[in-house]
Amino acid sequence: MRVSEPGSALLMLALVLPAIHACHAETVERSLPADARGEVTIVNVAGEVSVEGWKQAEVQVKADLGSGVERLVFESEGKATVIKVILPKGRSSSGSSQLKVRIPEGSSLNINTVSADQKITAVRGSQRLQAVSGDIKAQQWGEELRVKTISGDVRLEGHEMTAVTGVETVSGDVTLDRLAGEVALITVTGDADISMRELVRGSIRTTNGDLRLRTRLARDARFETEAVNGDVELLLSGPIDADFDIETFNGEIDSCFGPKPVRTREFAPGDTLRFKQGEGSAKVRVKTLNGAIQICND
Repeated sequence: MRVSEPGSALLMLALVLPAIHACHAETVERSLPADARGEVTIVNVAGEVSVEGWKQAEVQVKADLGSGVERLVFESEGKATVIKVILPKGRSSSGSSQLKVRIPEGSSLNINTVSADQKITAVRGSQRLQAVSGDIKAQQWGEELRVKTISGDVRLEGHEMTAVTGVETVSGDVTLDRLAGEVALITVTGDADISMRELVRGSIRTTNGDLRLRTRLARDARFETEAVNGDVELLLSGPIDADFDIETFNGEIDSCFGPKPVRTREFAPGDTLRFKQGEGSAKVRVKTLNGAIQICND
């Protein structure tokens, strides 16, 4: 286990639960003292992980362990707490377990799951969430939030607090609601619906999916998006002060302001639209390969 600070071994408090053998399902409830701004790591192969932030300086676990589970590791050292479901060697896809975990609300959280959904509420520290064949539902509270999924949907609900949000998905839809600040998004085969109070920096890449973004552009904002086989809808609120560079290879451009788009090539279906609204302090770049682009006031 990584030691988070010098001398923390002297403060170590560790608890490793006894082995839970594969032939018996069992419910385990344990708790450990934890730093109010420590780091919590959770690993579960199959089932569900539910995490709730609370004001207590401890981590509490209730685990319904499936019959295929060997044991549950629950240990703390310094500022780091680890919760991990262990399966017998050679058994990587059995042993479904449901974990309900409470952690100090200021904790940083890392979760890694396979065939398990994740639900995180009231955790105000930074989060790193990864899932294969599972959905992720979490809240954004002003700290950095990074999510990666394969074959799973992502839904992040913010509180309009400026933060950095990064999402990468394959075969899953993405919904980001009430965010603010910076967003980086990469999706393959899935739609993305994003609502932000204000966008400062944005980079979005989509393949085989539509994108809908509703936001206000901060002064000097920078936003760029590229889409392959998908439409892009950009709805901007408030006074618009931006320089626009919009282009489609095979698709139409529909803009509620600025000049009319022009054909990129005489005998090709693509359009281009370049103009400045206001002083042009923000920079907006949107390109699609096969897809339409719509830009309007919200």
